[in-house]
Amino acid sequence: MKKIIIALCMVAAIASCDDATDITQPGELGASAAFVSVNDLSVGLAGIYSVVNTGNPIAFTSRFTDEVAIGSSHGGQDTEILQGILNENSGYAQALWANSYLTVFRVNTLLAASENITPEADEQDLYNSSIAEALTLRAYAFSQLLAYYGEDLEDDSSLGVILIDFPANASTQLPRSTVGETYQFIFDDLQRAEDLFDSAGTTYDKFYVSQDFVRGLRARVANYRGAAGAAVAAANANAVIANFTLPVVGNEADYRDFWADVSGAGANESILTLDVTLNSGPALVSLFNTNASDLNGGPIFDMSRVVFNRLQNTFANNGDVRRPVFIDATAEVSPSYATDVNPRDSDELVIDKYPGDPSLGGLQGGLRNDNKIMRTVEMHFILAEVAARAGNFAEAARQVDLVRNARYTTSTTTATYANPTAAYADILLERRVELFIEGHRYIDVKRLGELAGTGYDRDPVDCTLYQSPLCDRPATDTETKYLPVPLLEFTGNPAIAGQQNPGY
Repeated sequence: MKKIIIALCMVAAIASCDDATDITQPGELGASAAFVSVNDLSVGLAGIYSVVNTGNPIAFTSRFTDEVAIGSSHGGQDTEILQGILNENSGYAQALWANSYLTVFRVNTLLAASENITPEADEQDLYNSSIAEALTLRAYAFSQLLAYYGEDLEDDSSLGVILIDFPANASTQLPRSTVGETYQFIFDDLQRAEDLFDSAGTTYDKFYVSQDFVRGLRARVANYRGAAGAAVAAANANAVIANFTLPVVGNEADYRDFWADVSGAGANESILTLDVTLNSGPALVSLFNTNASDLNGGPIFDMSRVVFNRLQNTFANNGDVRRPVFIDATAEVSPSYATDVNPRDSDELVIDKYPGDPSLGGLQGGLRNDNKIMRTVEMHFILAEVAARAGNFAEAARQVDLVRNARYTTSTTTATYANPTAAYADILLERRVELFIEGHRYIDVKRLGELAGTGYDRDPVDCTLYQSPLCDRPATDTETKYLPVPLLEFTGNPAIAGQQNPGY
């Protein structure tokens, strides 16, 4: 599988694989490096963290779903994905698969080496925490693979992904396991990691995996299972929320500082953030803007009009701080965009959610922000879903309100859900706004689209900016349900013959 993964990542370069794999953090070790001491394990984790980022998920999801529209400086990037074309040769399908398995391979290499290391008494805590971090990062990689490629997240007998817990080589050939087996693998890794963290006395640090991220990831993955995972999802989401609290009212300056990586900002907003420097991590700003996140910075992709219209409305009525934070002050907003002759130039909704980090300096600093892997708001959304499944619509609305009130400067009337469809639709709506361009939308529609009675919802004007037979897209389409397993995996791994996702 190592051979397959490397080949996939080479091909996936056209889909920003560079951002996810060509990263050098201080102390990074190659996959073939010898781990001979506990310190080697600790330092070697940097090589795993270096490939764990959401650059590719954010790029793919924002273009393929309904999060963005073509900007004034768009030069043809990702046209096929914008048009909804997705097949086993698609660069993003290859990159998302390859990058996750690269994480798995590096973790497995480190774990295998750790078995030959005997820690001294004063090294035991570091040894345990290093193993726990590696296990958690492997669980995260498999959770991403399952979410994108799993056939049916609520059917344990459907096709999951290829599970592997040892250092693969060019001759390794394994079939896809079931969704149920994949869940069990993830939960086993998380339980072992949590036990080791507790033994080591690991404390929270937003830049590293901790018990809080373990519980948050367990809540996320359990929630994928629907009713079968509700109890586990709720218990772990509540355990996380016990340590993280959202603001009770929106504050534009604080929220802006959080996204600009101002030290100390949003202390209770992040469960896990990856530290991005000039030499490490994805250049998230460059996914949407050429040189800077302002009108003169060469906008490649603008915020979609549907998302903007929602923010404009909540800003006018409730002082939604996300409107001025997510859209740059230099943006040109046309009140007549629907009838403008050239809305691409007259209506430029410049994305500023990733504003660059001025503390890094220079052009590259302006293109980089810390990578928020998991935020507190997600736990509230999980609890809202759990409540909606149980028919407790008042609690579902209360959880959504906690998120809205954290962003509104003027309180809003709590929603009243008449039925499950209305509840899921409102949860999906708020996830769409709050988690905008964080890599969630594809998975959200896959999980909740049919329950909410909605799929991808684009403004007709956005659709006129590129040639495509698709504008809106139902959640029942093959391409919205799961990604195709890449053709290169079938070419190098005959053990998965006949296991492509249905419809591809």
